[in-house]
Amino acid sequence: MKLEITKACADSLRAFTQNNYGIQLKSSHSHEIVAAYFGYSSRVALLADKQCPIDRLTEAEIIILNTPTLFVDQRLKALENLPSELPDSDTLAEGVYAPIVADEQFLGKIWPGFHEVAMAFAEERAYADLIMMGMNTKELKWIIDLDIKTREFEVLMTVTFDYPAGANKPLRYSKVEITLPRISGDIGYGEPKVKPTFYNGHMSDPDFRRKHGID
Repeated sequence: MKLEITKACADSLRAFTQNNYGIQLKSSHSHEIVAAYFGYSSRVALLADKQCPIDRLTEAEIIILNTPTLFVDQRLKALENLPSELPDSDTLAEGVYAPIVADEQFLGKIWPGFHEVAMAFAEERAYADLIMMGMNTKELKWIIDLDIKTREFEVLMTVTFDYPAGANKPLRYSKVEITLPRISGDIGYGEPKVKPTFYNGHMSDPDFRRKHGID
């Protein structure tokens, strides 16, 4: 699978540049570029990865196809004899990721970025009890903060919810930590671990809700 997925993406990139820009990209260049999109400094590094090999992508619960623009741009500058008319990294991403996007086994697992993943899981956990009480969470004036920390084998995303937005001292409602374990390159992640923390003044408390005009 390791060679299959990298070859599929490399072939797709070559076809993309040829069909759309008339550029004949060398196979070696294509493989190096694909490795960069998967988070590796080179194809050799990709093939040598035993901790989070790209062939485990089929085991991933979350696949994030957010172009690492700065990293890829640096790699493109380092490669020798690339066609000068090659489009930018955001454009090339379409050709690289096309086989993954089209593969039915990845259906429903692909996300555009960490922000979208964090907010989806955080809101689901933080809003559950409010929805059960019949409240429309979209009408509440939240202050939402997102912090993302990338570690060697995981990504920790912390979403905090404060209320109300117009207050001089907004009250902390909850904090939700979402940990994504990395299992396949820098694009494939295992099942998210979601840990919510609710603070004093929980909005399920009738006195709290009445005091702040939430009812």
